[in-house]
Amino acid sequence: MEVRKKAPASRVVGLYLFVLIVLSLLWMAFSGKFDWLHLSYGVLSIVLVMALSRRLILRLDTDPSQDWIPHVHWGWALSYPFWLAWQIFVANFQVAWIVMHPRLPIDPVLLRFRCGMKADLAKVILGNSITLTPGTFTLLIEDDCFLVHCIHPSLASGLMDGSMQRKVAQVFGEHALLESEMQMEVLRDMDRYVEEHL
Repeated sequence: MEVRKKAPASRVVGLYLFVLIVLSLLWMAFSGKFDWLHLSYGVLSIVLVMALSRRLILRLDTDPSQDWIPHVHWGWALSYPFWLAWQIFVANFQVAWIVMHPRLPIDPVLLRFRCGMKADLAKVILGNSITLTPGTFTLLIEDDCFLVHCIHPSLASGLMDGSMQRKVAQVFGEHALLESEMQMEVLRDMDRYVEEHL
């Protein structure tokens, strides 16, 4: 049975402080309201999220394979949510154009690629960022390979050129693969893929 050593109290406090700051910035950025009522909702939400995710936060700090804190570049970490919010904003308009177009030019594809990142948290952030962006959905993450559904290839330009992967890699001090190394595949025959892999 594996015994995990207890993390130093200062490290745990630092981790909780980091989560508190990130959640607070996200709440303020996405709510856009700063009156006492909305700020109190924000405080309650953040306390609830931190209480419910206590075990996950402590696991990230005590599991040596997830030792990501020393590698985080805080400038990139604080700017990433705003970059992602802009990507979501732009993708909303792209999806709206597709939906409102008289010919409804939907061209669904599956994208399969490697990201090259090792930290589980970095891969989870990338997968969630893809899913949060309208028109794309992360279906599978296996090692460093991703499978993403996209309603039109143009909506996945940030994935195809590797810009989203590079942004997440910068946050965690990870190596981002070059476009030629990602082994990007655009799979149009989804039924055949499902039959072969499920």
